Amino acid sequence: MLGVVDEVLASLSLGLGLEEHVLKDALGGEGLELLLKINYYPPCPRPDLALGVVAHTDMSAITMLVPNEVPGLQVFKDDHWFDTKYIPNAIVVHIGDQIEILSNGKYKSVLHRTTVNKEKVRMSWPVFCSPPAEMVVGPLHQLVSDESPAKYKTKKYKDYEYCKINKLPQ
Repeated sequence: MLGVVDEVLASLSLGLGLEEHVLKDALGGEGLELLLKINYYPPCPRPDLALGVVAHTDMSAITMLVPNEVPGLQVFKDDHWFDTKYIPNAIVVHIGDQIEILSNGKYKSVLHRTTVNKEKVRMSWPVFCSPPAEMVVGPLHQLVSDESPAKYKTKKYKDYEYCKINKLPQ
């Protein structure tokens, strides 16, 4: 998974007009932390009355998601929720809050949620890629100027995480 993460971060860096190592370095380089979570959504007789997970953005830098074939991941775009299409053997990549911050808003953290299925178990295996707790994260200096001032505060990742979990202002 680390190789895929490195390729994604390199591509995102190049997309910002930066050298390919910049985002990975800003996220702690080899200290980048990966956390695997296993999501299990049992069948629900009334899926119209339940959500698997409410709408949110991921506080991580990126999330690499391996889903099963049961649909349920939705993304929000243009004031509508869209079902994502399952592609066998594919990994879904979510841009998280830390990439939005580092890119000074050029990349946006994806608002998403999960739904439940009436008849089938849905599972997913997200890998959250985050900076170390003590890493200071803020807009990259290369992307800040008089014409494009910083849109986000610079702070330690653990402080960002604490505010997000406790629903405190950033």
